[in-house]
Amino acid sequence: MGISLRRKTAVKLAIVSIGLPLLVWAYAGGPDARHTGAPGDQTCATAGCHTGTAVNGGPGNVAIAFPNESMTYTPGTRQRWTVTVTDAQQRVFGFQATARLESNLSGGQAGSFQNVDARTAVICDDGAVRPASGCRAAFNVEFIQHTNANTTNTFTIDWDPPATDVGNVRIYIAGNAANGNNTNSGDRIYTRSYTLTPATTGGGGNRPTISAVGEGFNFTSGVAPGSWTTIFGSNLSTTTRDWNGAGGVSGTTLPASLDGVSVTINNRPATMFFISPGQINVLSPNDVGTGPVNVVVTNAAGASQAFATTAVAAKPAFYAPFAQEGRFFVTAVALDGTYVGKRGADPRVTRGARPGEVLQVFATGFGATNPVVSTTQIFSGAPAVVAPVRIRFGETVATVAGNGNLVAPGLYQFNVTVPATLQNGDVQLFAEVGGVTSSNAVYVTIERP
Repeated sequence: MGISLRRKTAVKLAIVSIGLPLLVWAYAGGPDARHTGAPGDQTCATAGCHTGTAVNGGPGNVAIAFPNESMTYTPGTRQRWTVTVTDAQQRVFGFQATARLESNLSGGQAGSFQNVDARTAVICDDGAVRPASGCRAAFNVEFIQHTNANTTNTFTIDWDPPATDVGNVRIYIAGNAANGNNTNSGDRIYTRSYTLTPATTGGGGNRPTISAVGEGFNFTSGVAPGSWTTIFGSNLSTTTRDWNGAGGVSGTTLPASLDGVSVTINNRPATMFFISPGQINVLSPNDVGTGPVNVVVTNAAGASQAFATTAVAAKPAFYAPFAQEGRFFVTAVALDGTYVGKRGADPRVTRGARPGEVLQVFATGFGATNPVVSTTQIFSGAPAVVAPVRIRFGETVATVAGNGNLVAPGLYQFNVTVPATLQNGDVQLFAEVGGVTSSNAVYVTIERP
């Protein structure tokens, strides 16, 4: 037969109406996504699109020849690979390959594939041919594969490694050696995997190490698109500064690096706000997606190992800059400009919140706005939060004017009326958006006049 089918609804309908011969020849168009045998993938043998011997049960094999026979990659430097499917008893050949981060083998895309000729194509995790803009964030895993059944058993492809050292990369490939009998029987599937290690980077010193990643205000683990994010670790930077000054904010453009330090989240560059040897604060890019993601810090000494964390659509967190005994205390602003919060925690605070008054409360991680604004530019206006927001003082739901607005990069403002029934003392403050609730360690202090 020819090799397996990339199944589209239109093709399925055509098969039903035109008949079996179309099905046979349609298999030449390349397999569905996730048929490489990688974690989270099938093979065409297990999926039933090819039947014959067990996987790797035939006399042949599949192999990739890497440049200079080196099992390393240099970040940002393209490699040309030769794929060979060997089986002297078979007539036509095909393959599918994928490159995964070793820190996330089922969903961590590593680098990007490129076609050398029309005999191959790159598809995304949703089965669509990859557009010029790249795969969508939710379907970011790529696969390169044959486009037609080939009597020639070799294919040439290019791979662009990640721009930074993301640690080891695992390559998975499945080769199909088919007998060309116009059925899906008698074919043989061969699989193989390789591990590519990052080439040694120069620059001297110790490479950065990440120990934790969380939202930037209350430090709960994980990230969210367009949200302030804090990275903890060692050797992150040799300097301590924020984005003010030379090499920082330029006009309305926010910096992607500070003093040679940069961060990627899910292979997307983050906006840099603050760097120090033990902590970095960044603004996560809007297109970071959701699900498992990797965070990498790069400086003059090289790139950190990828740190695996989880991205969610929203991760609400209140601005609570000072903590006492494990509690984060909110600093808010009354309508008369008075700083309100916990006396003795924030030196700007002169009193607690008063029941019945309106407070300006600030936060990060509330997700999409209308209109969407770039995370790399200073913007004008105050885009509204899209998802419904609920704010509670303990179990008492507060009144929020509007639904909240983005007032600065990554910073949301809510005009909240303090419930009139609250008594003096420290009360937990919660925000709920998109089914996610903020940290239970955040408090606001109530002081009746």
